[in-house]
Amino acid sequence: MADVSGITAVKPGTGASVTTGVYGATVTIGQLLYKDASDGKLKLADSDLSEAAATAIAIAVTPGIDGEKGVIITDGSVILTGATLVVGGTYCASATAGGIKPESEVATSQRVTIVGVAATATQLNLSFLATNIVHA
Repeated sequence: MADVSGITAVKPGTGASVTTGVYGATVTIGQLLYKDASDGKLKLADSDLSEAAATAIAIAVTPGIDGEKGVIITDGSVILTGATLVVGGTYCASATAGGIKPESEVATSQRVTIVGVAATATQLNLSFLATNIVHA
């Protein structure tokens, strides 16, 4: 199984915390983001780039480019239109910048950052947890 694909829209679900931030990269809808401590911008989370980059904190609701403000969700549930999730499955940050993948797909040498658990085939209950553990 590969990264979650086909996301055409991200909609807030129950208890969603919707806010804005400044993007530090080209971002598309549904990508995971981390906050870069050096400039405060939101950049694409990546589980094998660095500890900081693996620390996903949000999912993009709107697309944008470096320097633009974007809408993000940091907590609660999200509806990932176009995606197909496995109900009850745990999802993590991917080694593909901004990607989301099933926990079972986290490979050796990738940091484990839990994003959430699928409540339905399109609803992901966010629960960001950057363990900083490198998968063996």
